[in-house]
Amino acid sequence: MDDVILLKENSIEALKLLGNGASGRVYLSYNNELGIISAKVMSLEKFYEREWDAAGKLNRPEFQCPFIMKYLRAKAFETDAVILMEYANAKSVDSIVKDKTKNLSSGTCRALSKQILEGMRLVHAAGLIHRDIKAENIMMHSSSGSIKVKIADFGLAKVISEAQLAVTDLGTPFNMAPELLLGTSPGNNKVDMWSVGVVLFQLATHEYPIKANSLLDLQKKMKMQRIEQFKLIKDNLLRDLLTKLLEFDPNKRFSAEQALQHSYFTSSQAFAEVNVEARQISLNASIAFQNGDKQITKYDLDQTFTAPTSEIMTFLNMNPEAEQQKILSTRFNYYQQDQQDLQPIQITPQVLQ
Repeated sequence: MDDVILLKENSIEALKLLGNGASGRVYLSYNNELGIISAKVMSLEKFYEREWDAAGKLNRPEFQCPFIMKYLRAKAFETDAVILMEYANAKSVDSIVKDKTKNLSSGTCRALSKQILEGMRLVHAAGLIHRDIKAENIMMHSSSGSIKVKIADFGLAKVISEAQLAVTDLGTPFNMAPELLLGTSPGNNKVDMWSVGVVLFQLATHEYPIKANSLLDLQKKMKMQRIEQFKLIKDNLLRDLLTKLLEFDPNKRFSAEQALQHSYFTSSQAFAEVNVEARQISLNASIAFQNGDKQITKYDLDQTFTAPTSEIMTFLNMNPEAEQQKILSTRFNYYQQDQQDLQPIQITPQVLQ
């Protein structure tokens, strides 16, 4: 069945194709109850139960976090499956990485890095390995003038168990940990930390930490266990953190929790470099919280997690909140017919039974 028709029959209007990959198609969509959402349509044979299981685990209260993409609902049909996710209105971190004409301020670079690491801390606390962390898989969403990252695409996510720690499905080679690329050891959640190190390096420099012309060239340079690109990092604290994330020995490589305790995030320099707008956004959140706003989280109240949308907009060439409001205004009351319910996500996936 055609994707657009399938979605329409379930009271979802596909507004725009956002992406088309091996695992399925993702549409910017609208639903009267949920508002603007992302709808992922895939064939049943490509409906990864592990992605469903990952979503279920991360939906538990103890692991919920604004820096992880939230899965809303899902339903299996005769030949296809649909997963509904929250919509991230500010593109992906890759928009920042690819724009070499400008750099993030120190405070905003640190805030985005801290968000990514906090998201990964909770992914790992839930007993998951993402296995495909890259700038394109870290979406961004703007609300109340503040950007939050959204770690997305858990199609390769694996549940960690004592019986099986090996990572067999590989992610993106240039973001991949050396132990996977060279096959020197089974992978655990430290493979994600190398990939996070690559993304943080890219946020600061717009470059990969290891420059290579091919996969063979990358493997050759990884065997040498040297990263010459560290010279591009001017901030001594950031350079030190990255050396611990981009550690070739996975046993010595920092965990997300260790990284968050690094002086790059906890020093007086870190607090001094929080920009004025981030402080004001955090103050506004504090006032809203005192006035009873239940949507305010502990991260909104912490200025070191705050990344102003105004700065990110210079990389996006658009105003994400204005664009979202435009879609909402256009589509308000678009559907008049009764909505058909989609199956809510369960902790233990039942959708394919």
